[in-house]
Amino acid sequence: MKKIFGILAGAMVLASCGKENEFSNDFASVVVLNASPNATGTAAMHVYVDTLIKTGSALGYRANSGYLGVLPGTRLIETRSVTNATIKYVNRSIEFANRTASTLVVYDTLATATGTLRSVVIPDDLSLPAANTVKARFLHLAQNAPAVDITLVRTNVVTPDSVTLTNRTYIGNSPNGAALAPFAAIPLGTYTIRVKAAGTQTVVLQTTGVALNAVNGIYTLYAAGTAAGAPLTANALRHN
Repeated sequence: MKKIFGILAGAMVLASCGKENEFSNDFASVVVLNASPNATGTAAMHVYVDTLIKTGSALGYRANSGYLGVLPGTRLIETRSVTNATIKYVNRSIEFANRTASTLVVYDTLATATGTLRSVVIPDDLSLPAANTVKARFLHLAQNAPAVDITLVRTNVVTPDSVTLTNRTYIGNSPNGAALAPFAAIPLGTYTIRVKAAGTQTVVLQTTGVALNAVNGIYTLYAAGTAAGAPLTANALRHN
């Protein structure tokens, strides 16, 4: 197998999402995640809804907007360059329904400075997890990385236990957002997260001390990097 990963030490980035609007009959909510490694340079972005800027600060690589309130119906969602607002990395119409939440993931890399990025809309089920558990899902957003297995080892218990998500592949050029949406229930706890080459015990990235222990916590875990000079990283976005 081509050695793409190398031996990397990475930190889990855990970002908490605030809410501009509480759920109501009048609003939907969307959080925008910038998973494009270009953001270390040219692709820092602002989010616009129907041509109105919605972010107070720029979204760099691995940053997210927090949930933004949007009116139900078809809305024009754009992410634009911080330095030149005429450059639109994402420009798409999205249908939003009342009292729903979704994540817009911006990913891939730019072919040119004025090029566009790929994006996918993923529905968010924000119903509360069962007692003593959190809800988590994993997205493989590392463009040049092969399939991986993700093992979450719970370390804050007398006898450590683990959950493994097997054979997760890069989401590709035209992913199905609904297929990426489901969350799995895992026990509350502090975890070591091991990213392994699929079907092997070869650990290519390990992050320790990851707290997935918020009561009613809902998380998107994701791998990013391996393009535009960015190393492989494991990251977490908290939805509530």
